[in-house]
Amino acid sequence: MKGYASTLFFIASSLLALNSHANESLEHTQKIFNRSCAMCHGKQGEKSALNQSAIINSLKTEEILTALEKRKAGEIVGAGNAAKSRLSEEEMKGLAEYIPTLKK
Repeated sequence: MKGYASTLFFIASSLLALNSHANESLEHTQKIFNRSCAMCHGKQGEKSALNQSAIINSLKTEEILTALEKRKAGEIVGAGNAAKSRLSEEEMKGLAEYIPTLKK
């Protein structure tokens, strides 16, 4: 019985730690979006930045990630490239997953 309780405690602790990390990651992604994206794309990703971009909250995760990677690599030139050049791979993935959730 002691072993069973220890195993349950370990599993519960691990799940709490994972959830905490996920919450921190989401908060970080939201800060990046609000600081670097929302001014041009809108708070919900509902605007065409400078009337030149797609409405980003209507794009699929993979489309967003590809666009961010291409902009960071300089393959697509635009006003947002400076902000995108500072993003890590993990941050780009986070944004690509977060932005489609902004649709209302």
